[in-house]
Amino acid sequence: MDGGYVTSYLAMHFTHVKNLPGILATGCLQADSLVDRSSALQVEAADPAVKSRRKVRHVRLPPFGQVAEYVPFYFAPRSPMLLTLAKGNVPTYTDGQDPLIYLVSSTETVAATGIPCLFSDGNCASTLTQVFDDLSLLDSVVDWDVMYARMWANTPDDQDRMRRRMAEFLVHKRVPVTCISEIVVRRETIKSQVNQILAAHGAEIPVRVRPGWYYEDV
Repeated sequence: MDGGYVTSYLAMHFTHVKNLPGILATGCLQADSLVDRSSALQVEAADPAVKSRRKVRHVRLPPFGQVAEYVPFYFAPRSPMLLTLAKGNVPTYTDGQDPLIYLVSSTETVAATGIPCLFSDGNCASTLTQVFDDLSLLDSVVDWDVMYARMWANTPDDQDRMRRRMAEFLVHKRVPVTCISEIVVRRETIKSQVNQILAAHGAEIPVRVRPGWYYEDV
């Protein structure tokens, strides 16, 4: 990993609010292959089929392993996966958007810990996606026009927009809670719930309501 890059980008990981106590108790976000599903992970807010593909998708750069051994962050909100969950298209998840919270950090903050970080140019479950270890390439490899666009759907002229919108910042095994700069929620009721959980664990992380990071009508 090249630490000489200058630009820092937001990195956001969404999870169910019921998983927050376990994250705070362990002091870190853990990769899917490491997380204790009996305590730290209360609600699986993901597509099991996608997770299965990530368990066998090899990372061909140090520290190697499989994609499931990395904590994934997106570079933009309103991801295709969030829409899939919001629309109820994952049979194992039925809670909708409201309980889903964003744990927000930045590429600079995480890289400064010395934990190995990689990034991809798209959805890591796709065989088309490439992974990179030089963070100075973030500016040129990630499609920031698609990332900052409110609408990311594929078009007749570009059938790859959705994959690129799901570019990932990949952190090996664990991300300390101290790297989380804020938590973003959709509604005030969830903000209150999050603040209660934070207080119970003695954690001080700003919580902000940002409906624009979610889908309006699904």
